[in-house]
Amino acid sequence: MIGSTLKDAVNILNGNWLKIIGMVVFTYFIKLVLETLPVQGTVSIQMTPMTVASSETILSLLVASAVNSVLFFVLVDYITQTQYTMRKRFVRACTYPFRNWQLLYKGLIVFFLSNFLIFLIGMMLIYGGIGSLFTYAAGISIATSLLVIAYLLLFTLLIWLFLGISQSMYILYDDPDVGVFKSLKDSFSLMKGHKWALLALFVLTGLALIIGVLLVVIGAILSLVLYEVARFAFYRELKRKKRLLDWQEKVNG
Repeated sequence: MIGSTLKDAVNILNGNWLKIIGMVVFTYFIKLVLETLPVQGTVSIQMTPMTVASSETILSLLVASAVNSVLFFVLVDYITQTQYTMRKRFVRACTYPFRNWQLLYKGLIVFFLSNFLIFLIGMMLIYGGIGSLFTYAAGISIATSLLVIAYLLLFTLLIWLFLGISQSMYILYDDPDVGVFKSLKDSFSLMKGHKWALLALFVLTGLALIIGVLLVVIGAILSLVLYEVARFAFYRELKRKKRLLDWQEKVNG
């Protein structure tokens, strides 16, 4: 799955590296200026669950979701058009979410859910790291062991949910008339049996990004481009497998 995804990503980029690099840099520059990148903003560590539900946190996630969902559709449409046409790609891509206006609120909802899950996962990683230090200092008991198990189960559930809804935005792009809940349901259906593959893809592109940063800006940009195109290629591979499975069931049925 990973191999075919990366191969498809390279095929998409073949002959279009500079065009797609320019578009990825353009979208990420906007995110950087508007401070909607996941790594931007102030991290406030407070030992209270209400921090997660604060109005400031919710508002910042809503703003980031609104901006990033529009940029997502712009980037995916540009990548899609790059394979089939050479004319007016930039203008068409930039106007795509506005020509399909229902994507503006549907994308906002889906992106907010994704961002909220990422926020929770990030907070749990931070609290888990701090908690492990206290646990190590205080010693491990039955009570702390049960607490750690419960914490890990909740952490695993959040990652499972995030991976499950990860294809919803691509589904909305393919068919803007699809409802939000239908896109989430279809995403879980597409990801059935493929969550580990996507998690591995995240890890690989994450490592590539870290190496790219270490190799200065050019490597980081190439890593970002590969990440964005590989995610799109992963969705296409899921659709191909789903069509093949549906065809086999139809023939055998």
